[in-house]
Amino acid sequence: MVEEATKCDPTLSKLYRFVSDGWPKERTDVNDWEMQRYFDRQEALSIVQGCVMFGDRLIIPAQYRKRCIIQLHKGHPGAQRMKAIARSFVFWPGLDEQIVDFVKACHQCALAARSPPKAEPQSWPKSTAPWQRIHIDYAGPLEGEYYLIVVDSNTKWPEIFPTKLITTKVTLSLLQDLFANKGIPEILVSDNGTQFKSWEFEEFCCQNGIRHITTAPFHPQSNGQAERFVDTFKRAIRKIQEGKGTIKQALNTFLLTYRTTPNPNVPDGKSPAEAMYGRPIRTSLELLRPPRRSVPQPVSESPALRTFNKEDKVFAKVYASNKWTWVPGVIMEKLSRVMYNVWVNNSKMIRSHINQLKSRSSFAAQQPSTKSQKIPLEILLNEWNLATAASMPEPASSAPVNDEPVLVPEPATLLHRHPHHRPHHRISSQQLRLHL
Repeated sequence: MVEEATKCDPTLSKLYRFVSDGWPKERTDVNDWEMQRYFDRQEALSIVQGCVMFGDRLIIPAQYRKRCIIQLHKGHPGAQRMKAIARSFVFWPGLDEQIVDFVKACHQCALAARSPPKAEPQSWPKSTAPWQRIHIDYAGPLEGEYYLIVVDSNTKWPEIFPTKLITTKVTLSLLQDLFANKGIPEILVSDNGTQFKSWEFEEFCCQNGIRHITTAPFHPQSNGQAERFVDTFKRAIRKIQEGKGTIKQALNTFLLTYRTTPNPNVPDGKSPAEAMYGRPIRTSLELLRPPRRSVPQPVSESPALRTFNKEDKVFAKVYASNKWTWVPGVIMEKLSRVMYNVWVNNSKMIRSHINQLKSRSSFAAQQPSTKSQKIPLEILLNEWNLATAASMPEPASSAPVNDEPVLVPEPATLLHRHPHHRPHHRISSQQLRLHL
């Protein structure tokens, strides 16, 4: 079949004559491009039983080349294996290229072929400000709870929200609480979870001017910022829980540690807290530093504050049942410029602000107590038919007037006298006033 096809093939029939009768002296005398490729290999060409050979390999005419490739592909070997087999048996110009194209077009080979080499990871564009782009994802369940993970791409500041449900409604409620505290980001990146793909979530993003970007399905690496933090979070929680603490305690410990640890992926290698707030937040490790010196406060130009000394008598506001009353007390200790410890009602100690204290003497002058109120002099004088100072005639001169003695009852009988009883003690009206 190859011998007959060689005689009919226009290229191979000419090649047969050149090999039998001799080649032209110059390569340019051969006009056919395929014939020129044979010209370069003329030393290895020969005729065997009416067929042209290239070394030990049979040169196949054009009409049988596809059939030959199908035979070489029997068992669906790969392109490299097919080339290795062909180099032992057949040849024609462009054989390797045709083998590669045939294998690529094979449907069965394409289905079973290996995945292509993974592309180099492409980083997200760097955000230029805190809370510009955030990445969100769910982790869990851990001990029956899920955790909404939110990470800022610029500062790497994390937020974690435990929740029993991961529905769209719950997710939006958690994000609303977060945005009320941190503000609304420009870009939000999530995976293709149903809670993130619902129309309610898209409407929420649209109303708040948030550009929502979803990653490729089943390719979590696209949301690598959140995915890496989820892995870090899970491993840290397991480590901390080994210390017999609760998961909430472990979560709080992890967040404080992560937020205050310098991160090489944060601008200038700062901690997430310092990058977010412009200052480091305080931790218990600050106790290892020397105490800060107190800064003297500038002298205030406001009016001088009232002040009390120890054992000063005051009235203090005491609160009970949503009401307050003034209660007498004594200053026991001055705690600061405006704070005092006060002993009230001879029964207990309270702490009062200067605004809750009044001097007892000044207060008593303004508001006399009904418990200590004395009987007016006029009532006593009228009761005993005695003349008052107002009814007495004015003296003619500025010389002192000698008060006539008046009769007053005994103190024990002042309020309980007999109708026919008459007083027998005599004192002046001035002495009576002083006594009362």
